[in-house]
Formats: sequence, C-alpha cells, structure tokens
Amino acid sequence: MKAGFRVTQQVQQGVQDGVAVLTLDRPPGNALVPGLRAALIESLHAACDDPAIRAIVLNGAGAGFSAGIDLGEFSAAPADPPLGELCTTIEDASKPVVVALHGSAFGAGFELALAAHGRVAQRGTRVSLPEVTLSMVPGGGATQRLPRLVGAQAALELMLSGRAVEVTDARLAPVFDRIVDAAPLDAAVVLARGLSDRGTWRRTRDRQKGLADARAYQSAIAAAAARIRDDGSAEADILACVEAAQLLPFEQGLIFEQERFAERLARPEARGIRHVFTAERRAAALPKQLAETAPQLRTAALVGTGPRLAGLALVCLSAGLAVQVFTGGTDKAAEVIDEVQAGLDHAVRSGKLAEATRDRRLARLSVLETPDGLGAVDLVLDLGALSFDRPVGPGQPAVWALLDDDTSAAARASSTGAEGRLVRLRLPLGGPAARLVEVATPPDTPAGLAAGVHRAFSNNGRSVLLSSEATGFLSDVMGAALFGAALVMLAGGVPAGQIDAAARGLGLGHGPFRLIDELGAQSTLARMRRIFEARQISPAPLRILSDRIIDVGADPARALAFHVPAGQSLEPDAGLADWVAGWREAQAAQAVAWPGTDPAVALHAALVNEAARLIETRAVQRRSDPDLVMVRGFGMARSSGGPLLQSDIRGLLGLVRAMRPLREVAPALWSPTSLLDEMVKNGRSFF
Repeated sequence: MKAGFRVTQQVQQGVQDGVAVLTLDRPPGNALVPGLRAALIESLHAACDDPAIRAIVLNGAGAGFSAGIDLGEFSAAPADPPLGELCTTIEDASKPVVVALHGSAFGAGFELALAAHGRVAQRGTRVSLPEVTLSMVPGGGATQRLPRLVGAQAALELMLSGRAVEVTDARLAPVFDRIVDAAPLDAAVVLARGLSDRGTWRRTRDRQKGLADARAYQSAIAAAAARIRDDGSAEADILACVEAAQLLPFEQGLIFEQERFAERLARPEARGIRHVFTAERRAAALPKQLAETAPQLRTAALVGTGPRLAGLALVCLSAGLAVQVFTGGTDKAAEVIDEVQAGLDHAVRSGKLAEATRDRRLARLSVLETPDGLGAVDLVLDLGALSFDRPVGPGQPAVWALLDDDTSAAARASSTGAEGRLVRLRLPLGGPAARLVEVATPPDTPAGLAAGVHRAFSNNGRSVLLSSEATGFLSDVMGAALFGAALVMLAGGVPAGQIDAAARGLGLGHGPFRLIDELGAQSTLARMRRIFEARQISPAPLRILSDRIIDVGADPARALAFHVPAGQSLEPDAGLADWVAGWREAQAAQAVAWPGTDPAVALHAALVNEAARLIETRAVQRRSDPDLVMVRGFGMARSSGGPLLQSDIRGLLGLVRAMRPLREVAPALWSPTSLLDEMVKNGRSFF
C-alpha cells in the first residue's frame, strides 16, 4: 500500500490479497460519529487513488459492525460530513466496495451497507432501521435504496416497525450476496476480488427489481397509508419517502429524504424521544467505579406472602435469575409456583413466550422450605411480611433488598443479620411505573451492592435508578412535587378537572388526581409525608388530601379519593367540587387564595424546581434522571422529553418569572433553587 494511504485512529487499515480492508474501530459500538465518517471518507478516497488496491471491504471491530449514529450528535448543529455524503462516497467509489457484517448493523450502520456494491453477513447478524421509534426518518438514503432492492412492502415493514431482524429473514434475501457461518471478512474479500476481476458491479441506485412491479408497489403504499392516522408522524414521512423512491429520480429522492430528515430533526417531539432514549441508555450504564464493585447476582429468594410474590417471581425469572420462594409455609409457596406457571402458560398461549423459554424459566423456580437457605442466595427480595427472630444463615446473601416502605431498614437489617448489605428496592409490577426500578442505599451499605441490583434488573426493558436512603426514591421526590402542587391548587379553589387537564397538556397520560387514586391515596399520602418530614417542609399542602381520605373512608363502599369506578375504568367523582367548596369554607381562616397562575405552568414549575434541587444537591447521577422518572415512573409522554427538556424548549426565564407569585403560596414548591437562579442569570439550559 502506498505511504499516502494514511492510518487513522478510528479506521484500522490493512490489505488482503490486493483488497483494502477498512475496519471501523471506535468502541463502544462503532458509532458513526463525525470523526469516524470523515476518516472513512478519507480512507475510501485514498484506497480508490492507490493503484495497488483492487477493491475495498468495510469491516467492523468488536461485537458488531456498527450501532449507527450517536444520538447525542443531534442535540447540536449538524456536523460534517453528513451520513449521506459517506453513503454517496461508498456508492460512487471507482472500485467495488463490499461490506462484511457481523453482530449487528443498526440505523446508519445498515444504511452504510445498503450503499455498498456487495454485502456479506454472518448468520445471526441483526439489522434494523429504528429511526421511526425516535420519531425520525432515515438520513442516509435507506428510504431510496432499500425499496430498490426489496420492494415497497418489505421496505415499509422494516422501516415502519423499527424492529431488528436477522439477515436470514426472507424479505432481505435480495440485500445480501452471501450469508456465511464463519466470520464474514474472508468471504467479503473473495466477493470484492470477484467484482474487481469482472470489471463491473451494480450500484444500489441502479437496481430496479424492487421497483419493477409498479402496481404492487403502489398497493403497498396505499395499504400502509390506510394504517397511518397522523399525517404529521414519522411514519407518514417515511411512507412519503418510500413513495418518492418510485416517483422521483434517485438523486431527487435523496434530496426529498434529506428534507424530511431535517424537518423531523427540528421537531420538539422528535427531540423529546431522542432525549428519553439517551437518558435510558445512560441510566443503563453503571459508572466504572460502581461496575467494578457490583456483585454478580444469579440467584434470588422471595420472602413474604401475598399476591405480589408471583409477579415478583415472573420479573426475576425474566431477568435470568434462579428463584426460590420462601413464605414460611410450603403450601403457600406451592400456590405461588402454580400462579407463576399459569402466568408463563398464558404468555405461551398469547404468543409472547416460546415454550422452550417457559420450560427453562420453570426449571429455575423452586420452593425454599426454611430460612436457613437464605444465606446461600445472592439476592433476597423481602416484602417485610415475615418476622425473623434470629439472623438468617448459615452464610449470608450478598444483598438483602427490602420492598416494604413502612418497615425500618435498620430494624430489618438487625433482625436478619443483613447489616451493611441491605438496600431499599421499589419494583412495580404494573401501572405507569412498571418499567422503573429504584434502589435506595442506606449509609452503611456499600454503593457497589446497589449496583449489583441495578445490573440484575436493567437487562429486561427496565430503567434502574440509584439514590441514597436519605434522598428517598426519586419517584417519591418528584411525585411529592407533582401531587403537592396539585393539592395546593385544589385547596386554592382550582377545579380538579382543570388541574388534571393541565397535567395532560404537559404530556402526562393521567392527571395527578387520577395518579393518586391509581397509586393509592393512603400510600401517596404516606410517601409525601416522609418526603416533607425529611426536608422539614410544612405539611399544609397535605391537609386537603388527608381530610378527603378521612371523609371518603367513612363510606365503606368507597376506596378512591377522587374517582369512582366506571366499568373497567375510573371517572372523576361528581361530588368532589361540592366537597372542596365545603372544605374551603371550613378552612376559611387558613385558606390561601390561588394567584391565578396557569395550572400547567404551576405544575411544570414545581417539577422543574424539584428536579433542579436534586441536581444541585447531587442526589441524582445524571441531569436526565428526573426526566426519566417522569416518563418511566408517571407515564409522561416520551415525545415530551420530560419537564427539564421542556423547560429548555419553552424557556427557563418565563418559568422562573411565573414562580414569583407562587412562592408566597407554597415556598417549598415554588421558591427557585440557587441553580435555577444561576442558570437564568447566565442564560444556561439543562441539556
């Protein structure tokens, strides 16, 4: 190879049988960041200019070819070179370019492959175009190239679902020249040499097989259009791009795709979805110092009684843990085993679980007859229902996780012998918080043990957040701000329906009063009291909820504070307005008039102020954690991005100004933190 064919840090270069092998080498995941894109373009030009090079193979180092674009790049101005330029450089290369795929090629990684002149993949490799899940459209030409290879129907199925599929999927047969069992590099080199020897190779833009049946193509477009309800959605834009692949010349189709890509990139909802996706990925990654001390948890014991045991067992089994059930009586444990089997059987019948997977999970489930066996497991999940008159043993579990909010952590650790190894765990089994797991660590427990719990439960679609016991669960803290603000407004005479509607306008699926009833009014009140007491906040905002619970509790037929059952759903209690009016009249001497601030602004301000306090006191590991709590824990729309991102989009200055009259009503909720004042003064944003 000529000396001018320069080696770069992100692209490893070599020559094999006259073929330049360019290996993407940017851990983790070979994300196609601007530096890697520039290095690839430079290397491609150098290889094409080198007379000793006959062809080019693109390969990926590590576990996969490429994870695609780093989403953090979209938070700033577009960086050169754009992905489309890289893909065009590949397609227009004067020498044949073959891509060797292994592991995975997602998003931009797959688009890069579609631009090549040949593709070889290892069996089991997975590819996807997931942009639709981020309210985006592909930006590297996939909407123009993939339909030319596979037709409109298959292309739309892949792009509108966003799901990853294996390269052996029949719909992808026209995409791959060879599927091999071994590492694909050698086969790709052979294919590249063959194309060079032949002297001709077809570029994807010149392929016509997928466009040949115009009637079938339009039929697929029409069928997809009938299923898309929102003309402004990412699905609609993808559909328009795929239709353009048939109607426009290739170069014009690329321009059309780029215009749609740029428009969607600027949309607030797309920014919100990307923000949440990035927050989830960051939450899934443990800091290095914690990861190094986190124990590997492989076995778990469930300790307690009641209906939650079967659900907890299903969660633990899906996380890959071997599970033992201890109820203090083998008959009760056997009932739990039966419930778990019934749940797994139902998942099989509904097509959500393979029979072989069910059988493997059942093989990891057993009954623990005595507490002595608890010392042999890695993780104990303790519902707090059983008493222990002596420490468990022999041996000790690596981590003792207490799931009962009302049990003293110190007392439980003392009675079980779990001092220095106990954490508090919140593991919801349903409702809006089902995908959020929280671990709160007492001061005498090493943080690495909480990290072990994080690792155990973050691999099955859940986000796991860590906090200190002093801070409490982050969902309780953010919930206290949301519910506290709603209760203050209700006490000030703002109708509950107006407050709930304002919350839905912020992106919440349900308003705060519906959430209080779904979580349980008594439980919500107890959690808020703990937060208020720990922070020495006046309990005045809680008075109306406490009194409502007392009055509703006088009616044995009532179990909800603000709603009444309506079939399978809930409806607002029609008598609530009269009750509030009577309550306000009784409280006249202490009642605080609401200053007239828009309820949506007031709710948003309370959430942002509380999130800023968590950031300022270093109670959260990442600035995005409060947004993740609201999306994963309270059902806030992913497209909203959460309250902090919304404050960046809408402007923090206006929000802080709106807090001025509110601080007199409830200072703990609406007195701006020092961080907010500093951010407004210096024109800073959260992200």
